[in-house]
Order: sequence, then structure tokens, then C-alpha cells
Amino acid sequence: MSTQDIIKKILALKPNLTEAAVRELIEKERAKAAGLLTEAAAAHLVSSNLGINGAGERIEAKLKIRDLTPGLSDVSLTGRVIQVFPSRTFERDNQKQGKVLRMIIGDATGSAVLVFWDEKADHVEASKLEPGKIVRLLHGYSRERRGNVEVNVGNRGQLFMEPMDAVEEDFPSLDSFFLTPADIHAEGPTHLEGVVMDSFPVNTFNRQDGSEGKVSRLVLEEGGARINLVLWDDRVEEFGSIERGTRIRVISGNVRTGNTGSPEVHIGWDTAIKIIKKNDKPLEAVPFWTKIGNLSESMGSVNVAALATQVSEERQFVRKDGTEGKVRSVLLEDDTGTVRLSMWDEDADKAEEMEEGTIIVVENGYTRAGYGGIDLNVGRNGRLHINPEDFEMDIPELERKVTDIIDLIEGRQNISIRGQLLDDPVQRDIDTSRGPTTVTNFRIDDGTGEARVSLWRDLAEAAMDLTAGAEVRLEYMNIREPFDGLIQASSGNFTKLIVEKE
Repeated sequence: MSTQDIIKKILALKPNLTEAAVRELIEKERAKAAGLLTEAAAAHLVSSNLGINGAGERIEAKLKIRDLTPGLSDVSLTGRVIQVFPSRTFERDNQKQGKVLRMIIGDATGSAVLVFWDEKADHVEASKLEPGKIVRLLHGYSRERRGNVEVNVGNRGQLFMEPMDAVEEDFPSLDSFFLTPADIHAEGPTHLEGVVMDSFPVNTFNRQDGSEGKVSRLVLEEGGARINLVLWDDRVEEFGSIERGTRIRVISGNVRTGNTGSPEVHIGWDTAIKIIKKNDKPLEAVPFWTKIGNLSESMGSVNVAALATQVSEERQFVRKDGTEGKVRSVLLEDDTGTVRLSMWDEDADKAEEMEEGTIIVVENGYTRAGYGGIDLNVGRNGRLHINPEDFEMDIPELERKVTDIIDLIEGRQNISIRGQLLDDPVQRDIDTSRGPTTVTNFRIDDGTGEARVSLWRDLAEAAMDLTAGAEVRLEYMNIREPFDGLIQASSGNFTKLIVEKE
């Protein structure tokens, strides 16, 4: 097809253009190619950029990224470039060298990875394509890789930069593809922006194949939330030393649910990290300290400063893999509530340094649902400080509040009540999931109402010294559902029985 024939077809489908304008576009393409394109080849290129194929028909690239599935043999997409990764070379089975280059583009429905091979990769490199530009891919094919759909660009595929019929406003801005930690909820690929607020030492481990691995973590904050970035192997060396206060963008991270139950973003071989700005602060910061009353299930990267009020006895156990472990619980309290801090293995030994009134700081801890309430944990990625001197924090004086029985609510934990025994305690032996134990029951009245009290194990024995008419104070009780019309108060690990009048 001659240049003139191509121009005629362009004008037929693009009546808003003049012949002079089309010829000017052709000359611009030839100039960009430094004279390497013939006039007819440049005319074909202009035609493609205008969305017209070689047969003089409109090129349709209406497929949206969200509709991609594996196994498509003819994929055409238009999207904004989010990232172009450096190419890499490899040796094929036939000893010939190959080249591959990855690109991420996005539209209003999501983002996708494009994979360019050999001369197609050369073409992308030569174009010096940058993030933010709009491109159109024709005749790619899709396949699944590691659970995600990728679009490959082989011999038949074509990539066009900034197609002239693409409307800028139809595609989200580059910034809008990047989420904040507050937006991360589902597992899978993600693009993320935030400020590095903390980093943790490198841990080494041995894989099943005998090789040594490395893992480290950064804490990223923005949007009123924090999230852990998990760096593996070479990425530890590459990104593990990023300084606090550095704003970064993570391209193609992988969201997984961590051992704590909270989402975390893993940085693998196919992830890019861009440094945006140093000495920066989050636009929407997280208060450094989280009050106990604001803790909820499955929170990560929380910092809590509180007073130790009770320390439990050590409990030893055997894990599924046969190793032995130990745990101790510490009841922490601030002016908003109480929470149980679970201390495992080596951390459990630190409980010996704690007594009532000890200041405890948990850095980068996490929460999860525990027996009857929320548990706070330090974990491998957190830090535990006892009576620290280098933290600015406000630890208020605590006054133990006694709750009237009429105000007791089922599900409340670590509540203090007082009252007069209405009957002599009754003790009985029962079987529980932890084995046989003893419980003592009695009723108390504080003038606002009656409650049924259950004291377990050692407290069950101590309660048998009481008689009807005695006045008691019970601290750190857990409130259960009513039984026979009476709200129930049951002892826990931290309960205290104080006899105020025999």
C-alpha cells in the first residue's frame, strides 16, 4: 500500500485531519527514527498511532485490565505506564542469548504486567519510555505466572507510544495507582507509597535445601496507618538501609497475611522501590502511641506504653514440631483500659524484672484475638522495653475504678467490683479443656444489684475461708453472660481477692 493510499484511509476514518497535517505527522516519525524509516513505513506507524490498522480499519483496544484472564491469544490494551523495569539477558536452551523486559501499565480498572521479549524489549529500551505516558499494546497473549495474569509481547505484538486517539482524562493519574498502608486489605499485588518510620535488624535462616536466607523489615506509614515491608535476600542489602523519614514508592509488592494476622507487603525479585523524598513526614500520620482502649483485633505496628499491674506464672508447653516453649502474661493498664501482654520464650524471662507499677513499652507490636479479649504481642519484629529512659510518654497515675454491679456488661474484661456475700461459698470439682480443676461460687450484692461470682483454682481455695456477710473486693474480673437471671463475674489470670470485712 502506497503512502498516498494510507493517507486516504486515515482521512476517511479521521475526517477532522487534513492531508497536510497527516504528512506532517509522517515526517515527524521519520525524523524521530533518524531517517531509518521509509515514507510508507512512517505512514503505517502514524496510522497505527491514530488507531487504524494496516487494512484501514479502526484498531479496537477496548479490553479492560480487570477482564484479563490466562489463555487469551490476542490481547489489545491501552493504559498508563506505572513502571518500566530494567531488561535482563538470559541464555536459552539452544545456547542463544535472549532478552526480557517487564512493564506495568494501568487503567481505571487495575494494573497489569507486560512482558517484552528480544527485539520487542530492545524497542521499549530505545524508546526511553517513562512512567506516566499512555501506551497501546496490540496482539499480545496472556498467561498465568505465580497466580497473576501477565501479557506477553512476542513477534506479532506491537506497542505504540501515546496513541493520538487516547484521551488523557480517561486514564487515572500516575499518583492514583499508589495506595497508602490504610488502603491495604486484600492479598495480592499492590503499589504503595509511604514514609519509612522504622527498620529492624537482619535475620538469617537456613532453607530446606541448605542455603542461607536473609529477611528484614521496614515500617511504612501514611494515610493514618502503618504496615511492615518484608525484604528478602538480595533486597535486604539493596533496600534494608533506607533511612527513617524517607518517602518511597513500592511498585509490584505482594500483600500477604503475616503470622500476626495483619497484612504485610513482601518485596521480591519483581518489586521496585523508588525513593521519592528524604527527610519527609507522613501527610496523615499515626499517633506514635496507641492507647489500650483503642486497640482492636489484628492490628500491626502498634506502640503501647503502660503500667504493669499483674504478672502471671510461667506456663511451659510443647509445640507441634516437638520443641519446648514458655509463655508468661503481663496485665498492662493505662487510663483507657487494660490488655494482656503475652511474652514468649526468651521474652518470658524478662517478666522477672517486672512488678506492679513497672513502665512497659512495646514497639512495633501486634494484636490478635485471645481467650476472652485482645492480646498484645511483641513478636519477632517488635521490641520490649522495661522502665525505659529514652522515650517521651505520658503515663498517668491510675486509680482502680470499682464498677457497680448494675453497670456490668457481658464481655468486659479486668473489671473491679465489690460487695457483700449473700451466702456461704460452694466449691466443686470440674473437668475443663486444660484438665480437672476447682471452682468456688457465691453471690454478692453491692446495693445496686446482685452478681454470681466464680473463682477458679487457687482463688477457689482461698474463697472457702469466706462466709455469708463478708465484704470483698474483686479486681480484674471477667464478666460473663447471665445465669439464672444474674450477671456472672469470673476470675482470670490476674484476679485479686481482697477481703475488706470478714
